[in-house]
Amino acid sequence: MPRRLMCVLSLAVALSGSGIAAHSAEATATARQVPMRAEHVVRSVSGTTTVALTRPATTVAAYWKGNPSARVTLAFSRDGVHFGAPRAAGRDEMGLERRDGTTYGALQTVRGAVAVRVTTSQPIAHLTVLGLTDGAAASAPAARRASTTSATTATTTATAEPPVVSRAGWGADPALMTWAPQFYPTKKLIVHHTDTSDSYTDTAGAEAQIRSIYYYHSVTQGWGDIGYNFLIDKFGTIYEGRYSRDYAGADPSGDNALGQGVTGAHTSGWNSGTVGVALLGTLTTHDATRAARDALERLLAWEASRNGIDPQATQTFVNPVSGATITTPNIAGHRDYNATACPGDAFYPTLPAIRSDVAALIAGTTPPPDTTPPTAPTGLKATPARTSVALAWTAATDDTGVSGYQVWRSKSATTGFTQVGSPTGTTYTIGSLARRTTYYFQVRAVDASGNVGPFSATVSARTG
Repeated sequence: MPRRLMCVLSLAVALSGSGIAAHSAEATATARQVPMRAEHVVRSVSGTTTVALTRPATTVAAYWKGNPSARVTLAFSRDGVHFGAPRAAGRDEMGLERRDGTTYGALQTVRGAVAVRVTTSQPIAHLTVLGLTDGAAASAPAARRASTTSATTATTTATAEPPVVSRAGWGADPALMTWAPQFYPTKKLIVHHTDTSDSYTDTAGAEAQIRSIYYYHSVTQGWGDIGYNFLIDKFGTIYEGRYSRDYAGADPSGDNALGQGVTGAHTSGWNSGTVGVALLGTLTTHDATRAARDALERLLAWEASRNGIDPQATQTFVNPVSGATITTPNIAGHRDYNATACPGDAFYPTLPAIRSDVAALIAGTTPPPDTTPPTAPTGLKATPARTSVALAWTAATDDTGVSGYQVWRSKSATTGFTQVGSPTGTTYTIGSLARRTTYYFQVRAVDASGNVGPFSATVSARTG
C-alpha cells in the first residue's frame, strides 16, 4: 500500500522525510511489538457465500466496492461447519469518513473464526473479508504497568495530565504508521465511540481491540495511523492514539514540544485544531461505564484547562487548514460536526452534564448532586414463546447517563406488578412462565446517580 500523508482534508501526498524520521524514532522507543497478522479474501457475493480463512481470526470485518446500501450479514464458525447467528456487518465509524467508494463494515470480535458466511441483499462484485489475528505479548513493559497502577491509585488535579498508556504500552506496530505528524493549537474537544464490541473483559482485551482498530484505520482505510488522539476503555484506562512524538517515559500528551496538538483522522473536515477522544465500545443502547466517564472527564478537564477552552461554551471554530468555520459546543460529539450516530444515542444526551462536571473539576468544586430522573423508555415490545417472553425497548435518556433498567411484570394490567429483572441493555427475556397465560410488562430506567425514571407504557403478551 502506498505511504500517505493525511491532512485534515485527507489529501494524499508523498510521505516526507520527517514522517520517516518520526516512524524510526517510535520504533526505537517501542518496548514491545505485538504482531498483527492480516488476511484479505476477496469474493463476488450474490446471496450467500462462505469464506474460509487460513488461520483463526480474532477480529473480522467486511468491506466492499459499490452498493453502499447493501444489507450484509456475517456468521462465524470456529470449526468450518457450525456457524453462529448472523450479525449485521455494520459500518465503521472512521470508514464512513473515507468517502472513497468503499463501504467499510464494523470490526467484529470473533475469537478464533476459521470461516465466515457472508449474506448480502444486493450482488457485490468485490467484497473483501479481512481476518485479523492478534499476537500475544509475554509481558507488558514497566512503563505500561506503572501507568495502569497510577490510573487507579493516584489523585490528580484538573490541570494535571491523567495517566495515559503509551502506544508502546498497548503494542502499536510502528511499521503501520505511514504519515508525517502535523500540529496546531487545540481549540475543540470531540467525543466518539468506536462502535466496536463491548465484550472485552480486561485491559488485555481492550488493547487487542485497539490494535485491530489501528490496523483497520492505518492500513485498510489508508489513514496512515489510528484516527483518534486518545481512547478510553470501560475500566477507565486512557490510551495514547495518534502518534505525535516520543516522550522518554512521560505520559504521552499528543503534542509537539510547543504544546500544539497533533492532527488526527477522527472528524472529516475538522481534524486540525481538535482532539478526538474515543470511548472503546458501542454506546447506542447503553451508556458509558462510570469508570470510563470519570476518565473522560479528567482527560477533558486537563485538555480544556491547559488550552484555555471553556468547557461549557459554544463558540465558532475556524479550521486552521481550510479556513472553514463551524459553531459547536467546545466539548461536542462527533454528530455535532458530521452526519453520524456517533458517539451513540445512549451516551450523547449526557454531554451537557459532562461539560458541567468538567467545568467543576477545573474550578476545583464539587458538582451539585444529580436529581434529574431518566426519561421513560419508549417502544416497548413483547414477543411471547411457549414459556418465555422477550422484551425490547428504545433506550431512555438522562443527563448523567442511564446505568440500567428495571423490568416489572404482572398478570393484571393495572395492579400487582413486581420487579423481575435489572438489565443494563434494552432487551430482556423472562423465562419459566406458565403456558397459555397473559402477562403484562413495564420498564423504567435508573441513572448513574440512582434516580429512577417513570414507567414505560404497559404491554401484554400471552405465552403459547
